[in-house]
Amino acid sequence: MSFKSFSKITIVSIFLIIVAGSLVRMTGSGMGCPDWPKCFGYLIPPTSIDQIEWGNGKTFFKGQMIIFDEQLWSANHNFISSEVFNKDNWTLYTKHDYAIFNPFHTWMEYINRLIGAISGLLTFIMFIMSFRYWKTKWKITLLSGMTVFFMVFQAWLGATVVFSVLQPIKITIHMLMALVILALMVYLISKVPDPSKEKNIIFDKRLYQFLKIAIVLSLIQITLGTQVRQLIDVIASSLYHMQRNLWVDLVGTTFKVHRSFAISLVIINVALFFRNYKLKYRYQLVNYIVVIVFLEVLSGIILTYFDMLALMQPIHLILASLLFLIQIALYFKLQKAKSM
Repeated sequence: MSFKSFSKITIVSIFLIIVAGSLVRMTGSGMGCPDWPKCFGYLIPPTSIDQIEWGNGKTFFKGQMIIFDEQLWSANHNFISSEVFNKDNWTLYTKHDYAIFNPFHTWMEYINRLIGAISGLLTFIMFIMSFRYWKTKWKITLLSGMTVFFMVFQAWLGATVVFSVLQPIKITIHMLMALVILALMVYLISKVPDPSKEKNIIFDKRLYQFLKIAIVLSLIQITLGTQVRQLIDVIASSLYHMQRNLWVDLVGTTFKVHRSFAISLVIINVALFFRNYKLKYRYQLVNYIVVIVFLEVLSGIILTYFDMLALMQPIHLILASLLFLIQIALYFKLQKAKSM
């Protein structure tokens, strides 16, 4: 397999992290695994409460976690329990006090982590493969190495999210970091030589200018959206996830700015479409951008008027991330054309 093809598979796997993460957030499964990187001390998480409860005559292994007296405990060594709970065999887990087991949440979070681990492995393999360009295109190897570094950093951010018991600002930083990695991957792929396609690249200055504005607006809109989501999380928690019809109104000005700002995003992307129309649809990616913008606005309308419909929340985020990804792909494609 060529390096470029493998890189495209890797970027798809990284995008799947965003998809999985949004589903975890929608289902409230972020604390399904209270520790990191294992899950209740297991490499493969438990499926029943019996696996994480103390009991007489049960075998426990070092590092295994249980819920006892509404607290998390970690086994100090391998042993078989006696009739009385002996604290000498256990260490109280003090990184947080969340001690709830929900099998669905546990496996949702585990799948999220599994996708992250697979993406990390693919990124590392991509880095190894990039050494074929070391003598001729050393920047490809450098960018591949940076991607590995950022993936490790992203894993660390994931751990801080768990240890903070899903603090909204840390969830937001975790998500934005994923976008940074996607942008870096797109830039990396754009640096890989592909003579068969480079001959067909033609630069258009006006489209390029429109696109730069569109990317900036997308980043602002995503940032505003994450702030809205943070506030929604706080409000939902304070109302015990009831009275969904009040959530949007309680967000206040931030939501109104986010909603109004969407108008500017639509205008600039429509300008992109008409410029591409004058160019006789030279850039197919522009058509994808316009379709995604339409779907993004539609999902936003549904969220607003259908009381923050749970299923629509991850769709809204995924569309915003996909829009940014395609805009960045077109930007680097035009940038390459500009330099030729």
